[in-house]
Amino acid sequence: MRKTILAIATIVTLTVGNSFAQRNNRHEIPAVNNSRVDNAFEEFKINKLDEIVKLSRKQENKIKKIENHYDRLKSSNRRYNTYQGAQRLEQEKQKEILSVLTPAQRQRLFAYQHGSHFDNRRYNRKG
Repeated sequence: MRKTILAIATIVTLTVGNSFAQRNNRHEIPAVNNSRVDNAFEEFKINKLDEIVKLSRKQENKIKKIENHYDRLKSSNRRYNTYQGAQRLEQEKQKEILSVLTPAQRQRLFAYQHGSHFDNRRYNRKG
């Protein structure tokens, strides 16, 4: 009798654990779920890019369209909800945004990223 109860308890425990492991909710991208916060963050990134490379109004609008396009792709397609899919999508988005910039603006952006301002924030932290 004890062996039967122990076997049933073991099967129930393993089954419940396995059913929780099958859930796919943890792979969702949180930025897509809260569009207001996502839009504010995208606006912040575009403004930061504008400070660095001095975007024209036309370039800002193109970048906003690119951001919105990729947001719709993330939310509508399940294969981008994995880490690799989201990473690949982000790389494609970055390439498209860089294609909007002029060569001089790209050079300014890369100089900012690899310049002393970028390195000071990374290596000269106190505390």
